[in-house]
Amino acid sequence: MSSKIFETLTGMYFTMDAPDGSYSTGQVIRLAAEGLYFVRFDGNEVTLPLELVTVGEMLDTTEEEYKLWRFFDTIEERDTWIEWLDAPSKPRVISLVKPTK
Repeated sequence: MSSKIFETLTGMYFTMDAPDGSYSTGQVIRLAAEGLYFVRFDGNEVTLPLELVTVGEMLDTTEEEYKLWRFFDTIEERDTWIEWLDAPSKPRVISLVKPTK
């Protein structure tokens, strides 16, 4: 793979799902080596140090084939996703009675 392909992730924001149903957020800071990135996870009060993450880890999926990492170009796009994800679902009423004429 060329370095141009790897560089496309630099600067992107992400969410990363955890097995317990929670998620983490952060930003891809820069390419460290081929297939390896420095990422910074968001902290509540303190900026956490950079961590190294492989492209393989970023492509990881659950047993049901759901992606664990989602990438966004802007914080606003990521925040919109998080708002949708955290919003309570609206119950739908489905009538089981056959309408009569």
